[in-house]
Amino acid sequence: MKLPIRMTSLTGNKNKGFTFIEIMITLVILSAGIVMIYKSFFLCVDYLSYLTCRLYASQMIEGKISDITRSYRESSDSSFDRGATTETMEMNHKWIDFNYGIEMSPVLGLDYLYRLRVTLSWYDGKHLMKLSRESLLSKI
Repeated sequence: MKLPIRMTSLTGNKNKGFTFIEIMITLVILSAGIVMIYKSFFLCVDYLSYLTCRLYASQMIEGKISDITRSYRESSDSSFDRGATTETMEMNHKWIDFNYGIEMSPVLGLDYLYRLRVTLSWYDGKHLMKLSRESLLSKI
């Protein structure tokens, strides 16, 4: 034998429906969930922007190293074209200045071998980001 189920509210009334307090608690819980989802969405967008800049920076460094290597091998003396030191690109509807730092130093004990270090820096919001690569240069 089944007993009938009676609906009672938190206050003890036998009305069918929700009280104002139950609805307000539900709205607070749902609002907190929506705010958390909203914050995590913008964190993901910021991280995606950083990864996009880093990917472009990595490609730019590899291109700069290949350009310097080609220019160094084609030059007859120690002077050669190192290229531009600043490049500006539009990413995600923002203009970003990428600044190159190029260092070249001889490898100790080997007169024909040079160490090339290319550093690329840019600002992601207020944060200074840097990425660098090293390569060895030789005319042989």
